[in-house]
Amino acid sequence: MISKKAGLVGKRIKMMRLAKGMKQKQLAEQLKISQANMSNIESGRCAVTIDHLIILREIFACGMNDFFVDIEKSADKSSNKGYSVEDLFKIVAKLKG
Repeated sequence: MISKKAGLVGKRIKMMRLAKGMKQKQLAEQLKISQANMSNIESGRCAVTIDHLIILREIFACGMNDFFVDIEKSADKSSNKGYSVEDLFKIVAKLKG
């Protein structure tokens, strides 16, 4: 079982993928992993590797810290005020259709 914080990174990857309008299979192909493995990462059943985070940083044109922003706040919902990064990615994904 992976840590809750590692699972939150997987959720962040999913939100970034959806905001970019990518299918899970497309992202898995770019990472050279199976779609099942990609699903496991996004759902928090397994952790993403550092090598994959480096590739994801290039795919999403973001900084490495973007995968970890607000992880502490997300892990402790009692201190969360306003919108989390995950909430914002969901909103953007819905707006894109």
